[in-house]
Amino acid sequence: MPWKPCRFPLTVDLDNLDDRLKDRQFIVVSFFGKSPYTYGGEKRRIISEAMGKTDFISGDDDNSEHANAIDMSVDENRDIIYLNLRSCFDTYTMALKCKASEEAVLNKGFLYFWSSKRYEHAKALLFLFQISHILVCVQPGHSVDLSYVNMFKSLDNLRNKVQGSVSELMMSIPGLSKEWVAQARPCSPRLLFLFLSSPISLRNTRGLRDERKDAKSHKDPPIKRLCYALEDQIYRILRKARIITNLASNSLFALPANHEFVYVDTGEHGTKMDPSTSILNTLYNVLNGEVNAPYKFSGPFYNQLEEESSRPQRCFTRFLLQHVNHAFEKGFYDNVNKYGPSGPTLWEIPTLSSWIQVSNLLYTYFTTTLTSATGTDNSSAMNDLRDDMEVETIFSELRCKKILPQAISVYEEGLPPYYNTEYHNAKLLQAMSVFSIQARGPASEKYAEKLAAECQAIWRSGRVRCEQLSLTGNLCMHKKHVLPNQEVVQEEKVGDKVIKKTLASITHSSGVQYIAACNCGRRQANREDPFTLYEANYGFYAELEEDCCKDLNHIQFPVFNPLKRVDETGETSGKETSAVSVDIDINDSLQPSQSEEQKSVEIDITEDLENKVDVSEMVKESSADVDSRSESLSSPKTSPEEDLSLGKDELGTAIEQENKEEDIQSDKAGESPERSGAPARTTSTPTIQDDDEIILEVLENMHLDSSTASTQSAVLVNNSSVVDGGNVSNHSPSKVESLFTRSNSHFLPHMKTLGSPVGLKPEFASWSLVLMGSSSLYSHSQGMGAMPGFMSSSKFLLPWEIPLTKVTETELAMNWPNILEYIARRATILPPGAENTKEKISVKVFVGFEYECPRGHRFMVSAPGQPMKSSNTMRGAAAELVNSDMPLYTTCPCRSKSPPIAQLMRLHLVTPKAPVHVTLLPQVQPVAGGPVFVTGWDAPVRLTINSYWVLRLPSVYWGEGGAHLPPTTPPTKENPCGYLLKGCISIDEDYQIT
Repeated sequence: MPWKPCRFPLTVDLDNLDDRLKDRQFIVVSFFGKSPYTYGGEKRRIISEAMGKTDFISGDDDNSEHANAIDMSVDENRDIIYLNLRSCFDTYTMALKCKASEEAVLNKGFLYFWSSKRYEHAKALLFLFQISHILVCVQPGHSVDLSYVNMFKSLDNLRNKVQGSVSELMMSIPGLSKEWVAQARPCSPRLLFLFLSSPISLRNTRGLRDERKDAKSHKDPPIKRLCYALEDQIYRILRKARIITNLASNSLFALPANHEFVYVDTGEHGTKMDPSTSILNTLYNVLNGEVNAPYKFSGPFYNQLEEESSRPQRCFTRFLLQHVNHAFEKGFYDNVNKYGPSGPTLWEIPTLSSWIQVSNLLYTYFTTTLTSATGTDNSSAMNDLRDDMEVETIFSELRCKKILPQAISVYEEGLPPYYNTEYHNAKLLQAMSVFSIQARGPASEKYAEKLAAECQAIWRSGRVRCEQLSLTGNLCMHKKHVLPNQEVVQEEKVGDKVIKKTLASITHSSGVQYIAACNCGRRQANREDPFTLYEANYGFYAELEEDCCKDLNHIQFPVFNPLKRVDETGETSGKETSAVSVDIDINDSLQPSQSEEQKSVEIDITEDLENKVDVSEMVKESSADVDSRSESLSSPKTSPEEDLSLGKDELGTAIEQENKEEDIQSDKAGESPERSGAPARTTSTPTIQDDDEIILEVLENMHLDSSTASTQSAVLVNNSSVVDGGNVSNHSPSKVESLFTRSNSHFLPHMKTLGSPVGLKPEFASWSLVLMGSSSLYSHSQGMGAMPGFMSSSKFLLPWEIPLTKVTETELAMNWPNILEYIARRATILPPGAENTKEKISVKVFVGFEYECPRGHRFMVSAPGQPMKSSNTMRGAAAELVNSDMPLYTTCPCRSKSPPIAQLMRLHLVTPKAPVHVTLLPQVQPVAGGPVFVTGWDAPVRLTINSYWVLRLPSVYWGEGGAHLPPTTPPTKENPCGYLLKGCISIDEDYQIT
């Protein structure tokens, strides 16, 4: 079976090796060096000519991961093993590698790509020196490449250091001679030099004859004299560098003393040189008239073995075979001393099987073992080789090592105790700038990554700041922490390791405090920068309300009620409990005949939720009570049209009339007001009835009777969970779940917008509508002086003239004499000839749009975006405000330089004592093109007459896409930022006296 070309590492099975080749001795000839691009990166054409056939792997089939590939072929006729080292020193191979790594070359530079290639080439070359008898150094020109001098010196030093380790390694192979094992190589190899081109004057046949007529005759042709001159030059250089010595066994290689070791190819037949050079030589000969006969181009490859007699007298094959024949006959005697050459200290011609075992073992040792991450005893020697080969890399590393501490010190300069990612990146960029100014070479990227890792380690060592942003855009000032209800031990991945860290358990705080007023505006307090929507729009105002606004009447906004029934499909069953609306006449609310209980009772479902409904207390009632309540609940209930809810019935009914209506509703329901538990100041009884229905259904599902109900634990209902501490029957837990647990997920996690799903409500109200009292509380001469924080010139409400078009003078005289009295007094003041006031009867509504800045300054506006400067405002200013989109943000006049941004926070409305309703339906768009936030009311809310109302707007607007932060720069007409849309305040003259 003929030998097939292969590549290292060899995968030859020695057991299946041809018997006629296994025990035959072979001379090993290796080729390395450089080749021009036109050779295709291949020195194999030279070897193919010597072998007489094409028997090497094509360079286009190179799939090796390494930059260097060693191809092997066997000349069975001459017992020669040919090795070809293809590396990046071959121009064509270099081009292929650069093309494959084009992105790295373009982005990181050629030095980054080239820095490690010489080191890889040197390791492969050392392997060839350990297993070869003859090595051929190929050069593309006709001059000596001095770069090999440094490489040969480094390889010689490394060979001496690893010789002992290689010898120990070779002892594991049986059948090797002691001398081969001791020297770790079969001989001191002989080095030959092949120059692929010659000077133009010596190319073709001109190098074989002396054409100078005036010169002295020489016995040798010019090309031969060039070879001798190169031999002398090479010998002196290598001798001076102490690469070759008198004893060949102590040297990396040897030069023959009595044989030629330099061959210069003249390309006389046009096949030895590259095709381009051959064409130029032929053209040069034609111009000089030296072409006598046409040449038959046979190409560089041969399909059959040429006869020795057909070879030209001067060719590289004959030059090489002379050394091969000498090796078979006598061996190499290349020691030099003053007495002439001495006998060889080592000469071994191995068998093919032994050589394959040794070469595979040494190839793995030199290319993998010595450079592995685990390291060996001689790893430091390989580092020395790397330092010698990668001069640019070593210089780059030394330069980068010097500047690295300086860059780290720049990063550490002025660091705060804790800082966030943005500050870390800014400091890292500053350090990288200092590093990049002085760092050079291919190692700069590696040390830049090291600098980034060092800075990251400094930041991670207890300096990481909490990255949580407040709803106003401020960062939390604490170091990285967890909230009180979170796990304090957290895992953090650093590189490939997972580290557990114990974090502090504290709440977020930015350290920023603002001054803000309560819902009604009568009290100011410092507030922390909010991090949750609850803190921003509800929690702060709820705390102030305990000391200020709790005695005032509030209009409730639609919020999520966890007590609403949910059917098995998760949809509401239509028996949803709604927030209780208030219908109060301020003039009659303080009548002495009204009991204190009636004055104080106010049902609010959200208040019940905060106090947590304890079902077990209700369960303790007797079975008779439960039966009687069941009978009362089975009676017909009032229809939704009869409920006086917000936006459908007028606000302003007297409490006595309200009580009469409740009595009528309770009579219709078949129960007394005392039994139904309906409060005196509410107009909606289905709330309590629905609660009783839920309690009874829970009792049925739990199968509780009067004898065992007292032993059951409480079922606590809150906004997020249901805790059942009792013994629940195995037949009904799914129904209890459907009543409470599943209903808790049907709420909006943000504020309600026009794009929110229909039927879903927020967990809490971000708005507030407060009834301050009678309209007499506001004095236009004093303004809002009783409220803190108002600027002296901007504390007045604007009068809005409302014409009465639907009421007659007779109705006014009967029900509203105060209006006619006012008109009469006004008529006496008017000059003669003025217009008839009876034809234009109007009343005044006082309107104020209050802005509040973070420093606690409050002011009204006289025009959109224009702070009020005095109480003497122009007539019609209020109408302009009502019919315009009001800017949500404007500049505060408290400071002329860098003024803070003030936000529209309250609407003040003083309704007249007249047959006209003022209605509210606010809609806010915090950013241009953003979502529109609404209160959740289905229709505008009617405000009671002769009353003072305050609508508090949300402090933060959080919709489906997150929080909308206030602007950092004052908004302008060209760059607006949010509006309270017009139509918020309107007039309804459909007033009916009840």
